[in-house]
Formats: sequence, structure tokens, C-alpha cells
Amino acid sequence: MKNTMLAINFWNESATPETKKEFMEAIDHENALMSIQLVDSQIEALQKKINNANSEDSDATEEEKEALEQQMESLKKTKSELEEKSADTESTHDIVVNIMSEKNENHFGNDSDTVRTILRVLASWDNSKLIKYAIIPAFQSPDLYNALEAIHVNSTAGEDGELILTDEVKSAYKQASQELERIIKVTFSLPFETPYTTKTRVKLTAEDKKLLNDCYIKGFSNKFDQDDETGRVTFKKRQLNKLVKERKNKKTGKVEYDYSGLATTILNIVIKHYFA
Repeated sequence: MKNTMLAINFWNESATPETKKEFMEAIDHENALMSIQLVDSQIEALQKKINNANSEDSDATEEEKEALEQQMESLKKTKSELEEKSADTESTHDIVVNIMSEKNENHFGNDSDTVRTILRVLASWDNSKLIKYAIIPAFQSPDLYNALEAIHVNSTAGEDGELILTDEVKSAYKQASQELERIIKVTFSLPFETPYTTKTRVKLTAEDKKLLNDCYIKGFSNKFDQDDETGRVTFKKRQLNKLVKERKNKKTGKVEYDYSGLATTILNIVIKHYFA
């Protein structure tokens, strides 16, 4: 992350340069932790390539194997540097998070997970690869999923392709908006002022909500069946590529939902609201 001061719109007016520096160091720490997660995933993927290259049936040359090993050494060096950065900034980070989530005389205060999430959102402003690690913990929202499904998957269109606004679809739009506002309030907003920040409540615009709807279905693929005897090909179904992925658990047989794509898109929509 670049050594720079972010022009966020919720700095506390009384925050001193030293206070802001502490806040930025807390952001640097979260940046290092997320970067370590990213590098770990890269190391895991590269190790699979190395294992395949060294397998008996591999046709990889010695030069190609050596190149992979050099990439691994580079990644391990990067991880070591990030771990050092994480260690250097950990103390300040913990102080900032504790102060920002300290409870008042009525035992109310900012949630520490929300504080860390906001730090991570700010830490990923210039690196889109980190965004998927930002939310602590990553939320799940069956209500928002069901509403978006009703709007974009289960709805019908007229002859001109325009969405038919049935009572069910109108209700789903309202439900999606309400659930989205709830998520934003719980996950991305600070209800209490801190020495570093004012209280902030992210408010999504109508255009923001439209953008989420526009992004929900990212594409589709067609599935076909072919008869083994005749070779006849028939259309089977159309598979939609959505922000929420559905997977069947092979052990339980139950359908499970991956909300990470939805969460990442919402975060991308939210992030601009933190900046002046």
C-alpha cells in the first residue's frame, strides 16, 4: 500500500497528524494481513503447478521447472516481508481497534469487526485483489439473495424483453433495498465517534442499488446432452452465472450458498462513500 494519507470524509475534526498517522498504520496492518492471505493462495496454486511439473507423466522442461521454483522463492520472500510489516504495525493496529470499539458508560460502542472491516476496505482501495478478504466476517444474506432471485431469475419479461413488474417483483425490490440498507448499517457504518473518526453511516443512492441489480447476473452458459448411441444433441438447461453461487454438498446433499461474490460487489459499491 502506498504511504499516503487517504482523503476520507469521516476524519474527526480534532484528529491530529499523529492520530491520523496511527489510523493509517492500522490500515497498513490490515493491508499486510490481507496481502499474506493473497500470497498464500498464490503459493498454493503455484505448488500445484510444481507438483504437476515434477510428476512422472509431465513433459515440463528443466528450465520450466526452474522458473516455477524461482517464482516460489519470490512469493515466499514477499510473504516474509509482509509478515515483517504485519509485526511492525500490529501494536498500533490493536490500539486503534481497541480505542475505536471502546464501550461508553452505557456499554455501547462500535463493533470491533466493523472497525476492522472499514480498515480493510480502506486498505484495498488500490488493489482489487484484496477486496475479497476485506469483510470480517463475510456476511451471508438469504433475504437479499431470495429477493434478487425473485427479481432476476424467477421473474418474467414481456415481448419487448422488459421486466414485468408484478406485485411479487415490486415486493422483492423493496425487500432487497431494505436488506441492503441493513447490511450497510451493520457491516460498513460506525455509529459512534472516535478520536480518529466521526460517526459515519453509508447511504447508498438509487444508482448504487441499480448497479447491484445490474451486476447480479454476470453471464450464462448452456448445457447440452448427447445420446451415446445416436450422437443426437439436445439442449438441457441454461446455467446462470450469478453473484451468489449455489453448490450441492456431496456429503449432506444439501444446497449451500457462497455469498462472497455478492459481498465483494457490495463492498465495491460502498467504498466510494468513504471518500471526500
